[in-house]
Formats: sequence, C-alpha cells, structure tokens
Amino acid sequence: MAVIGWMAQGVALLGREEVRRRASFFRGHRLLWLRDLTTPEIDRRRKQRFPSARRLSVAESMASTSLSWISVAPAARELPAAIDGTCPKCDGAGKLWGNWVIDDASGWFEEGYAPCWVCQNGGPA
Repeated sequence: MAVIGWMAQGVALLGREEVRRRASFFRGHRLLWLRDLTTPEIDRRRKQRFPSARRLSVAESMASTSLSWISVAPAARELPAAIDGTCPKCDGAGKLWGNWVIDDASGWFEEGYAPCWVCQNGGPA
C-alpha cells in the first residue's frame, strides 16, 4: 500500500523523535479543542506545523485508519499530550487558586492552590 510507504517516508524524513513531539502537540491541541480551551497562540502554532488544512484532514483520517493495518508500539500508545505554548487555564503557573470542598454537608471548604488540571498530571485533561 502506498499510504504506508508515505508514512514510513515521512518518519524517515522527520525522525522518530520529531514525529513523537509533533504527535504530542497534536494530541494536546485536540484535547484542548474538545474542551474549548485553545487560544489564538496555540492555534497559530498548530497552523504553522500543519499549514494545509486539507492535508491535515487526510493525514488524520489515514492515521486513524492505519491503526488497523499496523501494530502500535506500547511507547506510542502512552504518548503524553503537550501544550505548544502557555497553558490557557493557569497561564503557565502550573497551579490554580480555588475553594475546595472538603465536606459539603458541614460546609467545610478550604482555599488554596491545587495543580492545574489542564497542564499538570500528564498533560491536557
């Protein structure tokens, strides 16, 4: 199949680490987009990496279809999601201030910082 050959050629041209880096940013963008958290900066960087919307659409479609043709390495299955730029929720601080419910029945709340649920704990939630 020509598509598998093109995929192999692309990996050979970019290198495995660059493909993984781009895949992490792509996954991070997808997760942010699903929660309506993308920013113009994040969208701009994504467009720089994937300038042709048509080619990106075809690549996404073929990548999802190719999973039935090839076996995915365990390391690729556990690829982290990454944000290309500052976190849209905490502005890169890595933590959020909030009132945290300890016991709703007694009205016990505590204030303080907690890890950002978007950029901490393994990437975009």
